[in-house]
Amino acid sequence: MEAVVRKVQQRLRKVREEMERWDDINTRLVDEFSQATAVISRLQVLGEDKNYGVLRGVPGIREDVVGQQMEVLELIFVAMGVTLENLNGISKTLNKALRDTNQMVRTGSALTAKQMQLQVGILPTIAQCLDGLQALCEMHQADSSDIAALHQLLVDQPNIPKDEVQSIFDVVFADQIC
Repeated sequence: MEAVVRKVQQRLRKVREEMERWDDINTRLVDEFSQATAVISRLQVLGEDKNYGVLRGVPGIREDVVGQQMEVLELIFVAMGVTLENLNGISKTLNKALRDTNQMVRTGSALTAKQMQLQVGILPTIAQCLDGLQALCEMHQADSSDIAALHQLLVDQPNIPKDEVQSIFDVVFADQIC
């Protein structure tokens, strides 16, 4: 039984490392989202001719600036997609750790129900460890599902047909040229 406890502890340490990675990657996602929000908020200001002052005389300045901001936004969306995939990968890793640990404890070691509830000192029981791991997996899976929905939105968003975007630019900027 002592060997099983050590193996469970080892797996839980790996889970803790994955959760630390989750926190780091989640922080990156929040930063990327903030960057995207900043670019989006600038687009409205950049689309108004009055905000260019003396630069209005530079041919194509507004189109170039807005176009570059759109490129930056697309790059941010791509980075967010990668970040979201990393979070989803961690969620899958946590679920695998839970499955493997359950299988190891329940089938590989043939522990009795009494041994599963046995507590040595202040350490949690094996059953408590498995329950805690189950709860962590469920929380991260729920977050991952929400993140997957956001990911799908981000994947769909930048795939606006370029000719449609160009026709909108032509209409919007044609009014300003006249």
